[in-house]
Parts: sequence; structure tokens; C-alpha cells
Amino acid sequence: PPPDNQRVELLSCSPADRRPPSGVGQSRPARPASPVPTHVGTITARRVVAWLLPVTVTAAWLAWVGTHDHWSRVAGHWEAAVTMMFGSFVAGATPQGGGAVAFPVFTKLLGVNAPVARTFSLSIQAVGMGIAALIILVTRRPISLKAVGWGGASGLTGFLVGLLVISDPTSDYWSSYIPGPFVKVSFTLVLGAMSWVVIASLRRPHRGTLELTWNRRVTLGIVAAGIVGGVGSALTGSGVDVAVFIFVVILCGLHPRVAVPTSILAMAVVSVAGLAILGIAGGQLSVYLDPSGAVVGMGAMDMAPAPAAQYDLFGLWLASVPIVIWGAPLGTWVAHVVHERGLIVLVGGLAAAEVLSTALFLDDLRTDHALQTFAVLGLATAIAGLSWAARNRSFFVTT
Repeated sequence: PPPDNQRVELLSCSPADRRPPSGVGQSRPARPASPVPTHVGTITARRVVAWLLPVTVTAAWLAWVGTHDHWSRVAGHWEAAVTMMFGSFVAGATPQGGGAVAFPVFTKLLGVNAPVARTFSLSIQAVGMGIAALIILVTRRPISLKAVGWGGASGLTGFLVGLLVISDPTSDYWSSYIPGPFVKVSFTLVLGAMSWVVIASLRRPHRGTLELTWNRRVTLGIVAAGIVGGVGSALTGSGVDVAVFIFVVILCGLHPRVAVPTSILAMAVVSVAGLAILGIAGGQLSVYLDPSGAVVGMGAMDMAPAPAAQYDLFGLWLASVPIVIWGAPLGTWVAHVVHERGLIVLVGGLAAAEVLSTALFLDDLRTDHALQTFAVLGLATAIAGLSWAARNRSFFVTT
């Protein structure tokens, strides 16, 4: 037997010290009941399922377009497809939906009327952001599910209010009572204010929380943000995602890596509703062409011949579908792996680009003094309000 001093020393060891070296005197751990380890097989299976979604939609799109011989119609709207190459990536990677790219490009560069661009944005986001939302859920990306619920429900309420109160349901495309240039500038003001606050946040290290601390103020605040964003979505096709992101990040301190997928899911809810109400029930995707290719009907209405490049909403949508079902999931993956500082720079840079494009391409902004006053005062008010809210975040985060 060992001497007494060694015996005492051995007995006084911690349990970890008494463990034999790895691989010595130990049996293999028991296999789990499932033949595939949960921590490996489930993740792999989820990734496979996630990427099967765009593959399945692509196959269905190819079959439908080929069966109905719509190749020439798709090729005729290549501008929409090129636009959504970037727009779909933005929709998946940032809190700015594909409409944040499609709406300004369509209205400022391609000459598409604001109501048509609005419905296109909602309809294409229902596909792209819908696929991205499913992938986020399947792969279990971190989200604030309660924020999705409150933001999506209040956003849908604001969207319906915007359609029924601010829009004219008797017009061809539910045109807004607000003049088109003011709608475009309003869209720019929200993104401009967000870019200012987001870029300003780069001067200090980000210490965002991964979970929201819920109280009555947070709940009411996200409901208000959703309603405002929903009204904006009824005008421009995007807004709920931006409003929810601004509130949960700037006012509540949620980490952007959680806030981006959260805002995507909230906007996907409103986009699907927009596709169902305007595109399908409203007949705006049921576009009829004459032999020359001009648009002569939409839904149950006859129209004077109009150029397909600006009014063939179904052709614009159809040409963009195979792009967004890959671009949006790619964006969600990039947002998941990129460093948070890079994500903030991307969000702020895109918002700043929208402000610049409005200043360069919106001709009414150079001639309409009322619009100029509205833009300057609106931007100053939005920046001041968000900056004040960011400095007084404790109003929301304190229980």
C-alpha cells in the first residue's frame, strides 16, 4: 500500500484530478437513440431543407413559364430582373426590403408609376422575403418572435388603414391621394433619418442585447412603429421592416444580428397580405396584352393601350421571381456571417444611397418649392427625433 502521506494526498484530490487520462480506462459514450446525432444531423438536414426551397420554386417557375410559353415576356422585362438582383440581396441582408431598391429605381429611372411600383414591391417581396423568412425559421436564426408578432400584426393593421384611407380603391392600381413626389420623398426621409442615426452609431462600440426586455412602453412603441410602417408600405411597398428595425435597434438596443431577421419576418407578413389583396384579389397581376404587346386590361378593367415596360405588372413580377428566390436567401446568409459593424455599414450606406438618388433623379424636387420645404423640414425633424430617442433609450428599456 502507498505511504500514508500519499494516501491523504490522493484522497484530497478534486474529482476532476482523480479522473484517468483521456482514452485510458474509459468506455466509449453511449450512442444516442437516434441514428443521426442531433447536434450534427439536424443542422445538416435543416440546411438541406432550407436550400431545397429555392430549388423547388425555381423548378416550378421553369415548368410554368415553359408550359405557357412566356419566355419572350420574361426577356422583355430584363430591367426588373437586373434591379432585383441587388434588391433581393438587400431584402435578405438588411431591414430594407426589396422595395427599398425596386421602388426608387422603378419610379425614378424606369418611369413606372408609384402605385404600380408599390404593388410590384409587395408582390415580389412576398416571394423573396417569404423564402428568406422560411429559411430563417428552418435554420433557427436568432429572432425576437414576440417582436415579429406585434410588429407584423400592427404593420398589417397600418397597411389596411393606408389602403382604405389614403388610397383610392376605385382607381386602376389603388393610387394614393397623396401626390406621387411627396410619396417618394416621404420614403426617402425615413431611410435618410435611419442612415444618419445608424452611421452615427459607428462612433461608439455596439453593445446590443440579444433579447428585448418587454414592458408596456416597448409593446406600445413597436405597435406604433408597425402601424406607421404599415401605412408607409401601403404607399411605397416597404416600411414595416425599416420602422421595426429603427425601434428595436435604436430605441431598445437590440443587436442588429437579431433585429435584421426579425424585421424581415415582420415585412414578409405584410408583403404576403399585399400580394393577396392587391395582386390576386385586386386583379393587379392579371394583366392582358394586345398582339402588339401593349397593356389593354388589368383584372376586370379595360385600359387604354399602355406601354408594357411600365404597366405589365405580371411580366415585371414573373421576370424577377427566379432572381429573388436566390438573392434573398443569399442575403440572409451574408447577414448571419458578416461582422455586425459591416452589417451596420451596409444598412446605413444603402439608406444614404436612397437619399442621394432622390436628390439626383427626382426632377420635382428641383422645381416644387413646397416639396423642397417638406423634404428639408421632414429630414431635419426625423433626424432630430431619432437622435433624441437614441440618447434617451432608457425611456423604453427601463421597466
